[in-house]
Amino acid sequence: MDPRPVAGCPDTYLVDNRLFGMENALATYLLDAERPAILDAGTADGADRILAAMDDLGIDPAAVAYVVVSHVHLDHAAGTGTLVEACPNATVLVHERGYPFLTDADRLDRLTESVNEAIGFEDPYGDPDVIPEARCRAVSGGETIDLGDRVLDIYDAPGHAPHHFVCLDPESGMLFAADAVGAFDPEGSGVAPTTPPPSFDLDANLATVDRLRELDPSRTLYSHFGPGERGNAVAELDDYAEILPEWVAAVRDAREAVGDDVDELLTELRPEWESPTLRRDVVGVLQYLDR
Repeated sequence: MDPRPVAGCPDTYLVDNRLFGMENALATYLLDAERPAILDAGTADGADRILAAMDDLGIDPAAVAYVVVSHVHLDHAAGTGTLVEACPNATVLVHERGYPFLTDADRLDRLTESVNEAIGFEDPYGDPDVIPEARCRAVSGGETIDLGDRVLDIYDAPGHAPHHFVCLDPESGMLFAADAVGAFDPEGSGVAPTTPPPSFDLDANLATVDRLRELDPSRTLYSHFGPGERGNAVAELDDYAEILPEWVAAVRDAREAVGDDVDELLTELRPEWESPTLRRDVVGVLQYLDR
């Protein structure tokens, strides 16, 4: 699938990473700015699709200024090493709380092992490489990314993960939100919760939604999957502020009804809350409730 332009977001293109071979499951965005940027590195295997899309668009890898890693969940970060090698002048931007997991071999190994355990098989997102510290810059919110002909403002966005940040183009209103404000169904069912273990936090996530609503974005770029509706970003944030606590309450009620067996919880929650990541999201809520 060729890179697709995103209406309302100048020189912005969606690349389908084909997560687990599936279309419309994981997106990376390319900004063909004066100083180009890659918004999320995707999986290790998906990095080659990103580089191929850059070739299609005529983006010189040597010109890429930034690889922006919204958070260090490996479906968003495992491809960083491949992209850094191919883009010799690019700086990796990663949250200060995620920085050690990209730059320290022991921590990256522990992260990979935890992902393998959670998913149930080895290296579901490929085998990530450690990134040299000299190629990385830690951010925490409040910074600005200079792309030459535009800027992106960085905002801390915990909740989905404590090491998550988002980027806003103040001119176009484009909000690169990755997973901070949920998943999006381009077929029309709107936003859906994404609450992975081990660090989902409902209160932090709702506070993030409130802060992002105040920015009055025009279009949200989701990682799972694709752009939200043009001109509808604030309404989608409103929807997520409603659906996220409803989802947590549904898991709490199901637990009270059937106990802690995850398979029984899945049965209790289906079909209303069916999703490809239902088991993972249930586990994330259970860990949040236990905390």
